[in-house]
Amino acid sequence: MCIDRGRMPNKHLEHLEDSIFDGRRVALAAVKEALTVKKVSVKWDGAPAIVFGTNPANGQFFVGTKSVFNKKKVLINYTYEDIETNHKGNVADILRLCLRHLPRISGIVQADWIGVGGGSVYTPNTVEYRFATPIAQQIILAPHTSYTEVSPNANAKLGVTLQSTNSVRFIDTNDATVGKWSAVKLVAEIVALIPFCKIAKSAELKKQTNTFIRMGEIPSPELMFNVFNAKYKGEVNLTTFMVWHKIFQLKQRLLDAVVPNDNVECFIDGNPSLHEGFVIPSNNPYKLVDRLTFSKANFNLNKTW
Repeated sequence: MCIDRGRMPNKHLEHLEDSIFDGRRVALAAVKEALTVKKVSVKWDGAPAIVFGTNPANGQFFVGTKSVFNKKKVLINYTYEDIETNHKGNVADILRLCLRHLPRISGIVQADWIGVGGGSVYTPNTVEYRFATPIAQQIILAPHTSYTEVSPNANAKLGVTLQSTNSVRFIDTNDATVGKWSAVKLVAEIVALIPFCKIAKSAELKKQTNTFIRMGEIPSPELMFNVFNAKYKGEVNLTTFMVWHKIFQLKQRLLDAVVPNDNVECFIDGNPSLHEGFVIPSNNPYKLVDRLTFSKANFNLNKTW
């Protein structure tokens, strides 16, 4: 599976329910995608993001983070000396391992760093992964996106499968299927309400919603409306938040129907959990995340990387 996203480098994916904040037509298209998807990509909770491959501009193999796509100060590493100059601490150590062990592929790939091989339990970010057997390779990455150039305007293609090598364990992120599920009444309610939504200040709406999530709650549509309307009176209406809630419910039902085909157990704070989330592959992909479980934990994580 290799889906052309036709958009900027893969630095951020939107939550399915937040689609209503981007407009009525956007939300309708997002709901349609949710209803028709049969296979989703697994969103592994690795960190940092690793970008590697051969730069077509000069034919040289490189490693880096998302900073290879910077508009001004591009941090791309062809040698250990470059890593020493561009990066510090744990990130520099990880990039040295990547430069040493990653296969010299012809394309460009973005992956999530999971860890150094030899063990069976890894916590690269918020989720703890417990593999059935110890990883024999030197390093572990979860590839998910490919590019044809190193540029701030590079188009991203979601869906990458790389064969593991003697040195690198590449996790298959394209191995989750969607079982049977139904939400006829819920979808009818969403479609009926969307034409009456009033939407403005998309970025502020998303920011305010994340504030609620950080506190570990999904407030009622009335509370969400009252809080936002107090700051931006008349910019949005109650119906908008009613639709947000209903798409959130739709997403939760879809999440319940997803079946990962990998052989790993996931935990957050020692408690069994699902994967970080999944991604609907399309020209405008959305992430499916249990925000009260994962997003809250991720917001409040002390990131050491």
